[in-house]
Amino acid sequence: MNNIITITEQRHRIWWTGTIIAALFTVLLTMLYWNQSNPLWIGILRLAAFILFTLTVFGILKLSNGPLSIVVEHTPTHLTIDYRQKEKTVRHEQFEQTSIEELVISQKEQPLWRQYVQSSSATIKIHFSEEKRNHYLFEFSGRPLIFSKSDLLRLKDFITSRRSTVGHSDTSPPGEPQTSI
Repeated sequence: MNNIITITEQRHRIWWTGTIIAALFTVLLTMLYWNQSNPLWIGILRLAAFILFTLTVFGILKLSNGPLSIVVEHTPTHLTIDYRQKEKTVRHEQFEQTSIEELVISQKEQPLWRQYVQSSSATIKIHFSEEKRNHYLFEFSGRPLIFSKSDLLRLKDFITSRRSTVGHSDTSPPGEPQTSI
C-alpha cells in the first residue's frame, strides 16, 4: 500500500492573464507618455505606467515561483508534510497521529471573490486534541493554501483509509456543512 500522496496548489489563470494585460498596458501608456506634451497628462500617464509596471513585475515573480506541491506521507505514528516548489523542498512539517483529532475540508473561509473565481476550491483545517480551535493544515508564508475539492477528497480517502487501519475514529462536528476526515 502506497503511503505517499501528492497534491498541487490551485492557481487561477488570472495571474497569467493579468500579468500579460498589465505588461501590454505598461507599454501602451509608456508610448503615450513619450508622445504627450501636456505636463498634467505626462504625470498621470507616468504614474499609471509605473503602477502597471509594478503589477507586471509582481505577476512575473508570482508566476516564476510556480504552484506548491504538497507531499503527504502517512506512517503509523506520524503524518509528514513536505512543501515543494520546483522539485525543491522548501518546508517540512510532521504531526503525531495521536494528537490529530480531526481534519475538516471547508469552503467557508474563502473570500467571496475567490469563491466566484475558483468555485471548486477548498481549504483543509486540522483540529488537535489538546487545542480548542482549528488551524489550517496547509499554510505557507502566512496564507492558507487553496486546492481543488477533488484533490482534497482524494487526500481525505488517503488519510481515512490509513487512519482506520491504525485504529482512529473520526467524528464530524454536528450541524456544520463541512466534510470531516
